[in-house]
Amino acid sequence: MGKENEDLSLNEDLSLSEKNENTSPNDENLPPSPPASLKINKKTARFFISIAKKDVHSFIMLGLYDAKNNKIQHLLCRVGKFGNLNVKDPDYVMNMQFLCNALFFSNKARLADEGIWREKIGGKPISYQAYDITYEQYLEFVQVLESLQTPENEFGCYKPDILEDSKESQNTDDGNDEEVTLTYTIEKLFLPVDVSEIEQSVSGLSVHNTCRHSAIELVEKVQHGVGSLVSSNFINDLPYETCLIYGKPSEDIPFYVLPAPPTAFVQLDEIKAKVISKLYTRMENMLRLEPDSPQTQKKFLRLKELYLDIVGPQKDSSLESLIQNIKEWKATNTSDLEVLRKTYFWDYLPFFKRTSSTMKLIKEVEHDLEVEIDNRPHG
Repeated sequence: MGKENEDLSLNEDLSLSEKNENTSPNDENLPPSPPASLKINKKTARFFISIAKKDVHSFIMLGLYDAKNNKIQHLLCRVGKFGNLNVKDPDYVMNMQFLCNALFFSNKARLADEGIWREKIGGKPISYQAYDITYEQYLEFVQVLESLQTPENEFGCYKPDILEDSKESQNTDDGNDEEVTLTYTIEKLFLPVDVSEIEQSVSGLSVHNTCRHSAIELVEKVQHGVGSLVSSNFINDLPYETCLIYGKPSEDIPFYVLPAPPTAFVQLDEIKAKVISKLYTRMENMLRLEPDSPQTQKKFLRLKELYLDIVGPQKDSSLESLIQNIKEWKATNTSDLEVLRKTYFWDYLPFFKRTSSTMKLIKEVEHDLEVEIDNRPHG
């Protein structure tokens, strides 16, 4: 899990699997490290997958987070694409052959384990965007990694002990059959899956197939799309910022995890799809203003709550039922929704009252639904 250096650059000769084995969790004489195993509830634990960027390098992190407090809990896996790993020349990325290959052709590359922990505290900022995934989707990603794994290129991450969990589920009488133990390992546990498309993406590095392109493709493999603010250009930062402390996103900075994007809910009818698209766009953009403030955190959680209700319990409800549910939700959360995160002197004048952008959006959504109800034929 540990690494001797905080950074991994494209021109380093990485012996990643060896480093994973030599600095496993809880080795002596090292800073506090992740636990060797984690016991979780498969249904209540909140998993995420994120695209992150440090300097010009994009990579993927998967982990567990506290949804109520927007806090990271555990990093479970971190991988990224690197080029020409067998080239020993430290200046190779500035070599004319490398540059010409990157511009006009493709350099050889592979997906590599970046480890979930560092010996040094670090603290350098990264940009990111993160998304909710399920326990089953996390296992799908692990299965993809195992299918790409070779003896020379191994991936360390937390995995369930399949035999142990099978025995526990058979012998459970107290209703805790959703409990599972995840253990950090490089051993393969799952049957291989078809990774030909992913393999094609991660085996080359060029301006048309960068580490950002492959990161986006891996996320889409799991959750069928990324947010609209994620650019495929590796130079562009991702929407939100945090910093890595011992290789893990800081627990002192809010870590925002978006729900799965609207493209993941193709079964919704047109008007509901329109509503969740507006909510999602608002969630994405609101985090760019005062991201550390309690008001931003509360507004984000309230909008995410409504979004998940529409794509979940309310997905098959009538529009009349949906709009009534939104009105009740708005009444309950008015104090959070009305807060102005950016104020001007006139906002304090007694005769002037400005409506927050979030409240404007909710009223717009209500209007959209009311118009749709009025225009639908009544039998």
